[in-house]
Amino acid sequence: MKVRHQGIDLFRIIAALMVVAIHTFPFNSLSPFLDEMITLTLFRVAVPFFFMTTGFYLIGPYANNKSYYYGEKIKQFLLKISKIYLLVVLLYLPLSILNGTISSKTTLLEWLKMLIFDDTLYHLWYFPGIIVGTLLVFYLLKYVTFNHVFFLSIPLYVIGLLGDSWYGIIKQIPLLAKIYDKLFEISEMTRNGLFFTPLFLCLGAYLYLERQKERRGVKELSLFFLITIAMMLVESIFLHRLFVVRHDSMYLLLPVVMYFLYLLLLNWQPKLRIKQVQNLSLLIYIIHPLVIVVVHTISNKLTFMKFSLLYYLLVAVGSYILSRLLLSIFKQKDKIKETSYRAEREISTNAVKHNIKEIKKMIPQKTEIIAVVKANAYGADLVEYAKILEKNQVTFFAVATIDEGIKLRKAMIKGDILVLGLTDPLRAKELIKYDLIQSIVSEEYGRMLNHKKLNIRCHVEVDTGMHRLGVESDIDVITRLYQLSFLRIEGIYSHLGSSDSLDSVSKIRTEKQLSVYCNLLNELKERRINYGVTHIQSSYGILNYSEYEFDYVRAGIMLYGFLSSDEPTARQISLKPVMKIKAKLISKRWVKAGEILGYGNQTVLEKERLIGVISIGYADGLPRSLSNNGFKVEYQDYLLPQVGKVCMDMMLIDLTQVEKIQLNEEVTVMSDFTEIALLDDTITNETMSQLGNRLTTTVTY
Repeated sequence: MKVRHQGIDLFRIIAALMVVAIHTFPFNSLSPFLDEMITLTLFRVAVPFFFMTTGFYLIGPYANNKSYYYGEKIKQFLLKISKIYLLVVLLYLPLSILNGTISSKTTLLEWLKMLIFDDTLYHLWYFPGIIVGTLLVFYLLKYVTFNHVFFLSIPLYVIGLLGDSWYGIIKQIPLLAKIYDKLFEISEMTRNGLFFTPLFLCLGAYLYLERQKERRGVKELSLFFLITIAMMLVESIFLHRLFVVRHDSMYLLLPVVMYFLYLLLLNWQPKLRIKQVQNLSLLIYIIHPLVIVVVHTISNKLTFMKFSLLYYLLVAVGSYILSRLLLSIFKQKDKIKETSYRAEREISTNAVKHNIKEIKKMIPQKTEIIAVVKANAYGADLVEYAKILEKNQVTFFAVATIDEGIKLRKAMIKGDILVLGLTDPLRAKELIKYDLIQSIVSEEYGRMLNHKKLNIRCHVEVDTGMHRLGVESDIDVITRLYQLSFLRIEGIYSHLGSSDSLDSVSKIRTEKQLSVYCNLLNELKERRINYGVTHIQSSYGILNYSEYEFDYVRAGIMLYGFLSSDEPTARQISLKPVMKIKAKLISKRWVKAGEILGYGNQTVLEKERLIGVISIGYADGLPRSLSNNGFKVEYQDYLLPQVGKVCMDMMLIDLTQVEKIQLNEEVTVMSDFTEIALLDDTITNETMSQLGNRLTTTVTY
């Protein structure tokens, strides 16, 4: 379960207000020395804090596990922050022109210099700083270890430090002064994404990686923090009094201070909770210069507002209120629900949780669930359903095709994903890229994949008697597969062909399959082959053969609240349907007796009826065989008969018993899929998996 660090959250706001202080000098009217010590020294923890937070939540997880999921999270962050940066540059373009930073004479090279290293307005350097720094660290981590990147970030910080607060010393050494003068031609400041950011990103990542090992108590951490803060204040006094400080963003003691500060924040759990804290702190950071302009303009008329502390408070409070107002506007826009849908699937998270809980009651304590989400999660929306499952501690998924697996990865599903079907070896690189586990369905196929010389994660599928896909159940053949150089075989499984029936023939066949599978595992063990995880039972295997214990079960149809049919099972399970299909009433009219309804001539009204049209048809997965077959839809407490033939996009229903129904109201078309399957003379699996892609998805909690 994701841990929420309340101390980090609250300090986001504190740090944002520190940045506001750095740009307004709140103590200047009282004592410039206070600004020197507090604003330009103590408050310099603000921006490194934001860098470390990115390191902790993004770089750290990737350094720990360089999977597609964590790499994609970093890419998405970079894309998002780049878009924000572009918008903010455009927002402040008029101010940048007014203060002379940008003009018609600004060259392309100068534009690039500002956008990559400097800024177009004084506070915008954070954005290129975090973008360049994250890109650098992310790129390096692809090729070298985290420790190497961390050690590299230290000399980079030292180079930046000597061009920042310690520049007064460097300036006295002619050769170094010349080198830095050349450097300043490329970047006006060294507090940028190349020199400043990487160390704090790595420091945050380091704390993430070592978070379980830190054993120092809060008192000890507080003592170290106070000592290092005092030392940094001494450093600041020393530099400001004896040398020319080119800038004061970087101090020698700052990384040490940040290390202990961040540890304290990780241990701090304040009771105060601020909603949307991440977006709020970012907005305060972005818009406070606009508030400064407003307060400055007013203070020229009302001179008492020039008192520095009041000036700061007005800017800080104004920025906070304006940010809150903007967030409220954004939230209201998000609440506007799309009402133009024709038909939708409604997924109940409570039902999903219930079914997971019930399945766990049926399986051994050490056995885990592989959620089968093939065929668009049995019609329940592949991505949305997998997200619900992952939030409920299901960490392994099975799909039919590589494209289903890729779709899950692109939706940021981070659990293991097993591809049950065959993947063309030409797409082997995609298996690596998206961190998918491929089923080995034959010895020949395994050798074809191995020939690609890629480190592919695999499970061996064994044909124990179903004779569909799978490696023949020969110990020598399977041993040869485990000996192939490039296949990372992490598991072995099979599929039961008759576990859904309890008749004697089905039981004999299933017991034989289970015996073949167990014997293979024993033979592999005797040959000292680590065969990995095991799984053979699907939904009916769980209910009818629960005495067998393996590492996983593959829960399919039962995870959605149904069984395939009404066949009896050895054990009973209490399931809740997770999905309802709803549509809207788009038309209603009285049709006289003797009139023919819909396509064909078969449906002739004996009496005048109120006929409604709902926005769903067989193209949405509603079987056409339900036409005039006793099928009914639900509206409140009424069951409304379907009439006429089901059309591609619409269906006719008899509304005579509920004349009050209004246009645009919802009716529940499908909720009991087993009943519909019986009417359609098929199994529940088929009825559900036929649901069309035009259905929108709503999740209820």
